[in-house]
Amino acid sequence: MNGNSPEAALDQREPARDPAAKEVVGKDAAKGAPPELDRMAVKISHLDKLLGLTGEIIISASNISILQRHLSTSSANIDKNSMEMIKNVAITTNRISQDLHHLVMDIRMVPIKETFLRFRRLVRDLAKKKGRQVNFEIVGEDTLVDKTVAERLYEPLAHQIRNAVDHGLEDPLERKHHGKPPTGQLTLTAYKKEGFTYVSVSDDGHGLDEERIRQVAVEKGFLPTSAAQAISKQEVWNLIMLPAFSTAAEATEISGRGVGMDVVKSTVENLGGEVIIDTIPSKGTTFTYKIPQLSAVNITDALIIRSGESYYAVPIGNVVATQSFNQGDVHTTMERTESITYLGTIVPLHDLRELLTGTPLASGDFTENLPVIIIDAKNGRIALKVSEFIRPQKLVLIPLPEIFTVRGVAGTTILGGSQLGMVLDPFDLIALSSGRIMEASDGSFMDHSQLMDEEEQAPAAVMESGAPAPPAGDAAPPSAGAPAHKPQEGTMDEAMAEEFYVEIINILKDLNEEVFQLEKDPENIRRVNTIFRHFHSIKGNFIMTGFTNVGTFVHEVETVLDQVREKELQVTQDVIDLLLDAVKSMEHGISEIRAGRGYEVTDADLLAELARYKRSESRDKSKDEPEDGNFHLSPLGTILYFSKLITRGMRVYQAMFQIGPSFQETSLVAYLIIKRLALVGDLIDTVPNLEKIEKGLATEKLKVMFSSTHTLDEVNRFCENQLKKLYNVVEFENLPVD
Repeated sequence: MNGNSPEAALDQREPARDPAAKEVVGKDAAKGAPPELDRMAVKISHLDKLLGLTGEIIISASNISILQRHLSTSSANIDKNSMEMIKNVAITTNRISQDLHHLVMDIRMVPIKETFLRFRRLVRDLAKKKGRQVNFEIVGEDTLVDKTVAERLYEPLAHQIRNAVDHGLEDPLERKHHGKPPTGQLTLTAYKKEGFTYVSVSDDGHGLDEERIRQVAVEKGFLPTSAAQAISKQEVWNLIMLPAFSTAAEATEISGRGVGMDVVKSTVENLGGEVIIDTIPSKGTTFTYKIPQLSAVNITDALIIRSGESYYAVPIGNVVATQSFNQGDVHTTMERTESITYLGTIVPLHDLRELLTGTPLASGDFTENLPVIIIDAKNGRIALKVSEFIRPQKLVLIPLPEIFTVRGVAGTTILGGSQLGMVLDPFDLIALSSGRIMEASDGSFMDHSQLMDEEEQAPAAVMESGAPAPPAGDAAPPSAGAPAHKPQEGTMDEAMAEEFYVEIINILKDLNEEVFQLEKDPENIRRVNTIFRHFHSIKGNFIMTGFTNVGTFVHEVETVLDQVREKELQVTQDVIDLLLDAVKSMEHGISEIRAGRGYEVTDADLLAELARYKRSESRDKSKDEPEDGNFHLSPLGTILYFSKLITRGMRVYQAMFQIGPSFQETSLVAYLIIKRLALVGDLIDTVPNLEKIEKGLATEKLKVMFSSTHTLDEVNRFCENQLKKLYNVVEFENLPVD
């Protein structure tokens, strides 16, 4: 428990903060000053506004630089001091804009760990369904990536993992027959190198079948027989990423429908990356995503060009050369196709304006010499006729809304003088020039993501939990147009309920990891106790927000853990499976509740498994030691007590709480009060003790001894604003210990 919580935790009027936030106490903490924050929660909407403002500052800084260059070359009579001032302003604004950009990039960076850990249960469930034995390993989980990248990589990685378990890894008997260990190896890796982020999925299965892929390419009409036999191995591997390409003899409920790999490819390419395939027969396959380190604000160093009346920006990284050609240097084939020769290589030549709009440049749009820009991307190289080269400039890319699809255009930007320009997409332009952008029969563009089956499109919570449960629970589902779930009358408002939901989500993340660690070390009673307390907190939050039926379900899970704690039950694989299934059910439940629907656990197998472990919980309270209402410090508690007393700036308090009648059990309320006090202090002792509270032996009177850096007035204000409001505390008293 952390006693160095910020001043904001004492006042319910302050915004809720991240429970996992790290806090650092400054030198002034001993004098009663609020502790300094090292981290705090930030609203996404505020971050979006910050990103927008950063982009505007960068645009303004660029415009000032353009103005400074213009004035330095103009014939206007400007004195030397004024020019020096303008130059200094340009330098300063550029530095500030760059620093702000780097700061925003840091804010957006998150460890890829949270994305990776979501796959542990997916691998476990798939292996169980397919009868595989899989050792799943994560490497490089602390690699930092942009938040957008972490989110968008989930679906392609989930598809790769499903393929690896279903098609890559062999069943135990087959592996043993081929001299392999019965347990297959599946590794998820992330690392950074030379400005790129690499994410790979590796398995030690049978690898890709080169001849089978060539055969399917011919059978399904992707290639003629001669071409299929002539292409290189790397080109063979790339065939599996074509739409509707699958070598599976039949589709399974996991994979094999021929959709997915094309979406993997398009998702990675939309992030500016590429998919690299490496496979060895009978040894395994590795799929690697090579993704450039994205900027939080899409800032591009670009070359500004003009084509007719329109201005365009071409990313500098894709510009091979800019050159003027005579009309005689242009070669025409079959009176239609044009090309030029650059450094001994023939490069196809296209009219940029005609490519984008269908209308070619008029002869008056350029002089006798033809301005040509040569660009390249992963899919080739082309030359483009333009009207004029303007200048290089640092630009902010504004992506087009999803409802618009403009071939060859990545987005818009603001040029000098608030002039609107379009940022070209070299990869898309090259594909467009060679006719490789597929169109549907109605002329619209095919979105291969729409071809994904329901399982592959569904969010993680739904995909791993099965079909959503029908609305149930204590809260009735809202009618059309009604607001989301509203807690029971007399409990709390929606904003406060959302705070409890967010806390459940954070606990569930930790709970998943704790259960997986317990599976590796089933004798670790400390971890069992931690898991028990996590479930206890979740139960309290569900009950506090009116979902007592879900709270009752969690209580049944607690009963199983209680049997483990009391040595009545061992941590077997069945117990681990039950705990993981319970976590999965609650993840689905919290998503349903936050979406405004009721929820009730309806998984018949899970409920039957819980019933198998059910026991009579009647207790002979006479066997418990009588409570005399006094603190009885353990040796460790005594050491802690005196160390807090002599620590400068630390105060020790004895607190008494009288709990009023409530719709939930008193022991649960007592536990939640203690947990809430952790926001302002370090727990030393309780009456009754924690073990008895967890066993349901608390009464309406609770006593807590804790230490804190906060003053008596601050602690009283905390109790008044939070404990009385949330937990039906009808009376409280805090006494400093001298």
